[in-house]
Amino acid sequence: MRLKQLILFTLFVLSELSNAQSIKKNLLSANSLQFHHTVYVYGYEQQKSELLFKCYAFDQVLRLKDSIAYNLGKHNPSDYLETAVDTLHDVINFYFQLADERNLVTLLRLNDTLNKLCNASNYDANHINSIAAFNDETYIYKQSLYVIRTHQDTSGTQFYLNKYQLKSLLKPFEYDDKWQFAFERQYIHHATVVYADSNDVMVCVNVNDGTKKGQWILRINANSGELIKGTRLGSKIDAKNYLYSNSLYDSKTKSIAVIGSIFEKEMIDFKNNRSNFINLSKRHQLFLICIDSLGEVISKTEKLMALPLQTNNQTFTTSYHLKIRTFKKTDTGFDVWADMYEQSLPNTFVYYSSWQIDIKPNELDYDITPARFFIATKAIPKLMSYTKGDTYGKFILDKISDFDMFAYKKPLNPVVIKTAMDDLGNSFFILKKTDILLGTKSYNYVFVGKKGLENKVLLDCAKDQKGNLYFTKPATYISFTDNTEHTTFELKLKEL
Repeated sequence: MRLKQLILFTLFVLSELSNAQSIKKNLLSANSLQFHHTVYVYGYEQQKSELLFKCYAFDQVLRLKDSIAYNLGKHNPSDYLETAVDTLHDVINFYFQLADERNLVTLLRLNDTLNKLCNASNYDANHINSIAAFNDETYIYKQSLYVIRTHQDTSGTQFYLNKYQLKSLLKPFEYDDKWQFAFERQYIHHATVVYADSNDVMVCVNVNDGTKKGQWILRINANSGELIKGTRLGSKIDAKNYLYSNSLYDSKTKSIAVIGSIFEKEMIDFKNNRSNFINLSKRHQLFLICIDSLGEVISKTEKLMALPLQTNNQTFTTSYHLKIRTFKKTDTGFDVWADMYEQSLPNTFVYYSSWQIDIKPNELDYDITPARFFIATKAIPKLMSYTKGDTYGKFILDKISDFDMFAYKKPLNPVVIKTAMDDLGNSFFILKKTDILLGTKSYNYVFVGKKGLENKVLLDCAKDQKGNLYFTKPATYISFTDNTEHTTFELKLKEL
């Protein structure tokens, strides 16, 4: 049996090597994910009364690297809900849940070479992933899990940072409590972990009142949970809000660069839940603050930027807000991509376009230079939808005082797949359009052409058809689709 399997596997590898630009294979209810520069395709294969779960790993030129089969017993694909998957703790976790047993789940955990680390059948669905019991302020570093929790009583809200350690990758999600750090009791508005390693945990904290009002970066000992240093982003006498949006941590120097937007106190009042963004586009300010390992501010740069948009007309008021999506170190400074969101409805921020910003050091601090601005959404008709329940490309806040969370949180249903600059120095955008009513989606390439801003559909998915796009190089991508009958999948390697 092993010899037969080896022969079949070898024939499959040889056939794929001979046609590495495209792969088509039978697989039921297939889907895909990208992890560690590898594309994984997973789904089912029916063998008489037995149901096999299969997963294939392909490299960046579509060569088959590894595969695995896992027997789920006497079932068929319709017995199961859609297979869930995540990469918590730097491994691949698949979850199988029978449609008629909503409280039980089967876990299959694999490493990136598809070796089985753990499997657990008929496990309590409410327990198998302990993170589901936590709130959404979590951060994972290897087997460490950091969670910010709150406790409310008559005196107010107490914030805690808790560290948990995964007991073993060979067992389901079970954690040991390591330590708890209690923030100062008064006036904490929000807190989030922005970086962690084996030595330090970096936490951004927004204090909305009192003598320590403002935004802070805390450095906490990852092993003991003790506070090492707190650094205020603003100053004691400065009433401005320095809202964190992204950061870069240098593990060699243990320094951190923090980037975000500055808001006058009249624009946002976290304590009283009020905002006034009317003049924001005319005097939008970015900041870049570099902090050393001792918590001292090395440099502080503030740049006033007028947004190239008309925000008011006779019928309504619109405001636009920058959110730093990518923040990367280059040989000459920093490369930044900001996503711009439009607010025309209360507490609703809708993706509008993206903007590249170049940051280079000068004699004093840094020069911040934005690229030419294009309105990416104008190239795709009806890209953004205001249909009730459609959250693609949107942040919908419970209250405006959650605006600091909008500044740093990743969208649950993003439309931006990739942004970059072409050879002529113009921005291009890869955007996903989703229609939740029709069950369709498409991946669109928006670029500057002979006719101005143009749109090319890279992948068009029919109703309920699975489809994903993964970039392997700046202009090279892999597309995944299953057919409308959900019986086969296809991978293609293409250039823009």
